[in-house]
Amino acid sequence: MNTSITAVERAGWSTPLVIHGNLEHGIACASQWGYDGIELHLLDSDAVDKRALILSLKSHGISLTSIGTGPSYSQQGIFLTSPFSEKRKEAVRRMTGHIRFGAETGAVVIIGLIKGQKKDCADSGHYMDYFNDGMEACIREAGRLGVNLVFEVIDRFESDWLNTVDEGLGLLHALGSDNLLLHLDTFHMNIEEPDCADSIRRAGGKVGHIHVADSDRWYPGHAHYDFESTFRALQEIGYRGAVALESFQYPDPETAARRSLEVIKPLCQ
Repeated sequence: MNTSITAVERAGWSTPLVIHGNLEHGIACASQWGYDGIELHLLDSDAVDKRALILSLKSHGISLTSIGTGPSYSQQGIFLTSPFSEKRKEAVRRMTGHIRFGAETGAVVIIGLIKGQKKDCADSGHYMDYFNDGMEACIREAGRLGVNLVFEVIDRFESDWLNTVDEGLGLLHALGSDNLLLHLDTFHMNIEEPDCADSIRRAGGKVGHIHVADSDRWYPGHAHYDFESTFRALQEIGYRGAVALESFQYPDPETAARRSLEVIKPLCQ
C-alpha cells in the first residue's frame, strides 16, 4: 500500500482536506513530508495546467494517486443528478475530463458528492434516471481509457444515499462495470459499519481506494479508531492501492500529515 495526502486549491477552513492552496506547492509539501503520492481535488481537470502538475509530480518523485471531484458539488452546485439539464451536462463534461487526466497519470477518479443527493433533485422520481444517464457516459469513457472510478461510501449525515459498504456493493452489481470499485473512508465507516474490518473483507477485491482519518476527523492516532484491524483486513484482501489522509488540518497541515504517517506508514508494509 502507498501513502497519499489530500490537497485542494481553494476550500473553507473546515473542509477535511489537508493541504489548501497552490497545487504545485501542495505536491512539494507532500513529498517533503514523506508521502508516496497526492490526491488532488479539482473543480475541472480541463482548466488546470496538467503538464505543469505532471512535471511537478515527476520532479518531486511522487504519484497522483487519485482525483477528487467534490468541489464541483460543494462550491458550484454542479452534479450528475441536478434538476437543471445544463448542470448535469457540465457534470458529465467535468467527469470525463477527470477520467482523461486519470488516464494520463494512473489516478483513480472518485465519485462522491458529485453524484448529487436525492434532496437536491427537484423530482426525486427522476433521480436514478439522471444518475444512470450520467454514469453511462462516465463508464463508457472510463472503459475506453482503462481508468477506475471509485464510488465513495459516505455516512448518512453527509449523503442521503450510498451510506454503507453493502449499498455500495449493490450499486456495483447493478451497474455491472469492471471499471467501478468502492472507495472506503475510515471516518464514514466508523459511523455506519458494525465492524469495519468485516466490511472490508466483505468488499474484498471491490475496494479501489481508501481514505483515512480518526473517529474525530483529525489525523490517525488522535482518537479511538482501530487502524490496526482495518489494515490487517486490507492486507487480507490483497489491497495494494493508495491510503490517502483526508482529515482536518488541525493543529496545522504539516503536523497532521507527519503524525498520520507515524501511525499509517508502518501498517502499510
